[in-house]
Amino acid sequence: MRRGALALIPVLLVGAGPAACADPPRPRALSVVASWSEDGVGDTAQERRRRSEAWPFLAVLDAFTAETGIEVSYQGTRDVSQVLRSGVDRGRPPDVAVLPRLNDLKAYVRSGDLFPLDDVVPADEAGLAPQLLRLPPPGATDARVYGLSVAVHAKSLIWYRTNPPGGPTVTSPPATWAELVALTRALDTRGGAPWCLGMGSQPQSGWPGTDWIEDILLHRSGQTVYQRWAAGQQAWTSPEVRGAWQEWGALVGAGRGSPNPLLTNFDVAGPGMLVSPPTCFLDHQASFIVGSYRKFLAEHPERSEPGRSPEFDFFPSPAFGATDAPVREVSEDVVGMFADSPQARALIRFLAGEPARRVWREASGHLAFTLNAATDAAAYPDGLPRRIARTLATGTLCRDASDMMPAAMTAAFHSAVLQYLADPTLLGSLLKELDSVRKRTPPQEWLGLPCLSPPG
Repeated sequence: MRRGALALIPVLLVGAGPAACADPPRPRALSVVASWSEDGVGDTAQERRRRSEAWPFLAVLDAFTAETGIEVSYQGTRDVSQVLRSGVDRGRPPDVAVLPRLNDLKAYVRSGDLFPLDDVVPADEAGLAPQLLRLPPPGATDARVYGLSVAVHAKSLIWYRTNPPGGPTVTSPPATWAELVALTRALDTRGGAPWCLGMGSQPQSGWPGTDWIEDILLHRSGQTVYQRWAAGQQAWTSPEVRGAWQEWGALVGAGRGSPNPLLTNFDVAGPGMLVSPPTCFLDHQASFIVGSYRKFLAEHPERSEPGRSPEFDFFPSPAFGATDAPVREVSEDVVGMFADSPQARALIRFLAGEPARRVWREASGHLAFTLNAATDAAAYPDGLPRRIARTLATGTLCRDASDMMPAAMTAAFHSAVLQYLADPTLLGSLLKELDSVRKRTPPQEWLGLPCLSPPG
């Protein structure tokens, strides 16, 4: 038996030879989830990819792979919160996720599912500090870095067409709220609606209205009241919050119902100012809406006035007082690490660097903006991109309040906006219901983040 066993050894070695010399298995691709869709229009897969809203971020991931050799598997989904929660609950989260809701970051810190980044990102790098989101881990008081802001969107902007039929929409940008009200009344006599209103957006319709109310409260009552409200410490029934709703309703004509904002998507409403004749004149939207305008103009050239290409511009949301210091509402996309690995760390370090920001800017047509304090507005070409960058570099920046609120509070806010637009007489009962949700939400679920001084 021993002889037979020994006789088998050469055979086994020969059989094992090819396997022993085979290439090692390829490592698993790094999984990344974000809210940018990969759906685009085009005849080829490559063309559709380049025309998708995810393309600028995908270009950054391609640059990362080219530099490191690490492959990335990207999933774009409108409902990042739901997809991420499902993955975490099943024990299969992505390695890295880009979160559009800041309160989700806190929720995953509290549950212990998010890894800190203190030893991942170079905190002493010039300009990086405003991009770092610090929160205390469970059972601790000292905050740690759990998020890296990779994209910021200016939200206190009002858009208009500069060359509409019948003459300019805006001859001089309103410097105060009273001037904005006067402009609205003047536009009401020109046919069409003064404001382009669209509340639709899957999976959470209503957020364009919450942006309005947040912006008005911030400019009308100041950042202290705004931050208290975002942190659950200011009653919805308070005069300040109620007044913001009423100012919005009076400005946009809540309850008139024509055109119906409840049935119109936000990215469909705004292009109404670009058609001939215009169906509306002013659009309160974040800096990312430029992509929707450009896409509409490219896909519907027949909707423009013959021989006259529509042009558009913006002015910042006006102050309620002539001497008020500039303040802007912003939203962010923040990266979090859900699996601690050398590959995930490498990606986050790459996203924290100027090469990634440069690729993102160029791939987006110079419409990707950052909180990085070392990024000069001169990095953007003259015109609209540089003006947006300068807007973000002047004045105090306060984060989107509903992004900081617990999910249940935000959902109730979205719903209340839609009901209020349909019937403004419901305001009193809606605010009481919102306060009821606020009081039922445990204090530890709220996220209170301070406003930021200008990145520059």
